[in-house]
Amino acid sequence: MKPLATFSLFATIFTVSFVYADNVQLSVSVAALAAPTSPQTDKPNFVFILSDDQDYEMDSLDYMPLLKKYIADEGTRFERHYATTAQCCPSRASLWTGKTTHNTNVTDVTPPHGAWVKFVARGLNEDYFPIWLTNNGYNAYYTGKFQNGQDRSNYGKDRAHALMKGWTSADVLLEPYTYNYNQPGMKRDKADFHQYNNYTTDLISSKGIKYINEAHEAGKPFFVGIAPIAPHVQTWPAGRNVTPTPPERLPISAPRHSHMFPNVTVPPTKNFNPNKTSAGGWVQKLPKLDTCELDRANKFYRRRLQALQAVDELVEAVIQALDDLELLNNTYVIYTTDNGYHIGQHRIPAGKGCAYETDVHIPFMVRGPGVDKGVNRTDVVTNHVDVAPTLLTLAGIPLSPHDFDGTPMPITKAGEAAHVAHEHVGIEFWGEPVFEGAAEDIDHSKFKNNTYKALRIMGNGENTFNLGYIVWCNGDHELYDMTLDPYQTDNLMPAMSSGNATITIGGESYSVKKVRDRLDGLVQAVRKCDNGACVKPWSTLHTNGNVSTLADAMNTEFDDYYDSLAKMKYERCYPYYNAAAEGPVPKPFNSWDES
Repeated sequence: MKPLATFSLFATIFTVSFVYADNVQLSVSVAALAAPTSPQTDKPNFVFILSDDQDYEMDSLDYMPLLKKYIADEGTRFERHYATTAQCCPSRASLWTGKTTHNTNVTDVTPPHGAWVKFVARGLNEDYFPIWLTNNGYNAYYTGKFQNGQDRSNYGKDRAHALMKGWTSADVLLEPYTYNYNQPGMKRDKADFHQYNNYTTDLISSKGIKYINEAHEAGKPFFVGIAPIAPHVQTWPAGRNVTPTPPERLPISAPRHSHMFPNVTVPPTKNFNPNKTSAGGWVQKLPKLDTCELDRANKFYRRRLQALQAVDELVEAVIQALDDLELLNNTYVIYTTDNGYHIGQHRIPAGKGCAYETDVHIPFMVRGPGVDKGVNRTDVVTNHVDVAPTLLTLAGIPLSPHDFDGTPMPITKAGEAAHVAHEHVGIEFWGEPVFEGAAEDIDHSKFKNNTYKALRIMGNGENTFNLGYIVWCNGDHELYDMTLDPYQTDNLMPAMSSGNATITIGGESYSVKKVRDRLDGLVQAVRKCDNGACVKPWSTLHTNGNVSTLADAMNTEFDDYYDSLAKMKYERCYPYYNAAAEGPVPKPFNSWDES
């Protein structure tokens, strides 16, 4: 008989004891009275599985049948879920704080503008998700990758390199071994650093399962975060011997999966290594990939799929462990990643950091109590700053006094009630692009400025539209009607001056200029996110509340106002967040003087 809760094992022992005394009926009654109710029945548990750099647009989910079986088919997929910054440190900071990257100001993977040191310096280690949970009766555990810059030489050594606060226990990967697939190094709480000779995903999986059992034994509602590095590219310590030494920087699979998908190649979508490109910024300077580069891209793609197979098995192991403990029906199991990825789309070598759909559109799925089964939600737009308020809502923890830049996702009826519908995602980046699968001799000096602001904005029902808008720091603009151009290969901005190109919003056709004017205003409205502007940006432009969607804003009544707004333009390209350089703050329509 499986124990139903922490103290139910006590009841089971008494049952067996009385059965042998031939007093079965009495034994059951006494056992039931002897078993106190576990706190785990009062609040839900959470297991949060976070992969690293996993794509949505290159069909990686199609190669994970166990993920489909145990989470997607048993729960809900949010098909319009986005990262607000396509890089791991900034995205993970947003994930655990519910704040956009410009508000966390963790904008890079290395100091001084990013990494664990910046996370701590910004005070985020004193006020983020695990602290909110443990202050409200939960235990919280984490294993795997948390942030770049957590180093065996400094993590937990002093105030500037503190341990992760709020976690009941955390066993995390430390550099320079974080991305070493076969010799990962980890540190649990205050214990000494330990380097393993285990395949990293299997190691993280076993540690995650141990935390689930440990959490169950503690008898409190729990959160367990499990974060393998797959399918991130492998790196290894400079100047150190690594066995086996990989000949290239590639994702590494467990040996049992290295034979899989021998003939699979990058999906040949319209934006894959195109003959011409309409991209902006440094992307427009890229030549077509040659035969050797295409071979490298396909090899990279296969290695990513192979590396994800152990993650797929991790999902099954988590579900089995919860089921064995009879916790599955009261546990939310969530699967997502930090950011997306590209391999050859728009001619870009393997990496991330762009505003294109490949890099920001990411998987998000959940199963658990009150979650609809086998449902694909395409009617809502969600992103990573929505995750922290979502989890708190599911846990029954008040969102105040936290000033989130996101809103609870409609995962359950409680989430539906708390959700504030938004049709947009603000996307941003500062610094250089991230090349991981390019030839070693690539000239990075040609690709310095990857600073931009962007929007993904989508409507439903009568207000159907699907747009992508990018403003580069060098002055380039890209606008895509992704209903007609889902792969972002036909930039409409060059056609704006001719007046011939139009965009359909809510069944009405509008000139590209008219749409661009509204999007410029919207980009500027979300660039600071004061007073909830990242959730309700139109209310900062129309303070009387009569505009809440792009379709509303297209009313001809507002043409002169949007035409008069200063267009989104950077003062110059900074490699870090500089609010003063990111265009003017627009004056609201209600205070705008037409004269």
